[in-house]
Amino acid sequence: MRSVLLSLPAACLLGFLFAAALPVAASAQSDSGPPAAAPRSETEPVTCSADDVTEESIRACDLIISSNVAADVRFHALVTRAEIYRNKGQFDLALADCTEAIRLDPSSAEAFDARGNTLAADKKYLPALDAFDRAIKLSPGYARAFSDRAATFGEMRETRLAVRDYTEALRLQPDNVQILTDRAEAYKKVRRIDLAIDDYSEAIRRDPASSEHYDKRGALFARNNAYDRAIADFNEAIRLRPKADYFMSRGNAYSLKGDPARAIADYDEAIKLQPDLAMAFNNRGVAWREKGDKKKALADFKAAIALDPTLVVAKEHARQIQQPKPGTPLHELSDPMADDPPQ
Repeated sequence: MRSVLLSLPAACLLGFLFAAALPVAASAQSDSGPPAAAPRSETEPVTCSADDVTEESIRACDLIISSNVAADVRFHALVTRAEIYRNKGQFDLALADCTEAIRLDPSSAEAFDARGNTLAADKKYLPALDAFDRAIKLSPGYARAFSDRAATFGEMRETRLAVRDYTEALRLQPDNVQILTDRAEAYKKVRRIDLAIDDYSEAIRRDPASSEHYDKRGALFARNNAYDRAIADFNEAIRLRPKADYFMSRGNAYSLKGDPARAIADYDEAIKLQPDLAMAFNNRGVAWREKGDKKKALADFKAAIALDPTLVVAKEHARQIQQPKPGTPLHELSDPMADDPPQ
């Protein structure tokens, strides 16, 4: 994320002078979405930062942009404010800032990259590619432009082109773990599970404290029917961070391995940690059905539907488990969402 420092109390945001304005290097792009703004104390510095999507941060950028500071400082504030506007879905304002940044420095790959990201976020993919192409032409060693263009190719379902650009970005910035995992996800889309596993293995080597890397690799092992290796990865993910999704992932691996009892134990833990996790109820229902307990299975399918009425798979499971035997009288049939299962 881009930022320009403005060391001022939030309560005195208007009518002040800023202390300093320094560009900070951009980090790799993430698909996690814009960060939630945390409450700020009255004495905490206000920063023109893309990490902060609040109006206070925008006004901090405004102050820098409208001041008489050096052009390069104004440039970085414009690019930062453009990213804030993009994260807020205000694409016209973001594009206007990119245009002004390009006017200030027409040779800046960063400004064209910001323009490309704004257009891509607005689903204007072809103009976005033009902007990324211009950024790369201006700075062939700018890894972020390659990774951002790769992400746009991914949105366009041009996955092989995405892999190509991620690979070039990694050549330019080999220590960037985010680009490595982004390429792994692209490999997964083209069914190169072996290469995706290789990338996550390298990500784990570089960042062994990341539970998400183990979870993602575990899911790939499970997809390849390597259930024991998948379970080992989920064990490590849970050790690092006991998260409901990780227990559900391990439960799925146990279920696929043919061990419904252990699967149920993991689904129980997932539900304990996150009681509104509809898919955990659905999957536990499947495990109960495998154990032959249709009553508990149906109760879980109904619970899943109650939590998420759009969960078609749970509705289908409930329908199947209530499928009448040939010759069942009509008055004995019941709706999958009825309060009580058939006796």
